[in-house]
Amino acid sequence: MGIQRLGGRAGEGDEPVGGDKVIRVDFRRGRGRAPGGFGGGPRLLLGVFLGVLTVELLLVSALFPETIASFFFGPTVIAVAVIATLWTRRVIARAQVSRLHRRTVRRARDVDGPDDHRGHTLH
Repeated sequence: MGIQRLGGRAGEGDEPVGGDKVIRVDFRRGRGRAPGGFGGGPRLLLGVFLGVLTVELLLVSALFPETIASFFFGPTVIAVAVIATLWTRRVIARAQVSRLHRRTVRRARDVDGPDDHRGHTLH
């Protein structure tokens, strides 16, 4: 009964020890990619949608209770919640791209030195 290898490249520290294979397991917890790419994942967006919908319903029921019986109330509240969710996704995506850009420029500056990205070098 052998131990199944869990990944890695062949030949990288996989020397057999007593007839069994060496298994390397990385227990470090790294932050994985956010699901859904830029702008947040489906859970976040659903949470934003439900939060906006709840806040809208509470505000309208407290300030304008007579409008709840209106025919256009339901579609209007849902449309406003969808627009707020899309706007939130756009804001989150812009913030993520901005952070990625700043990090990339900072890394390039650390590697290049005081070059300032204009072709000028210090002598």
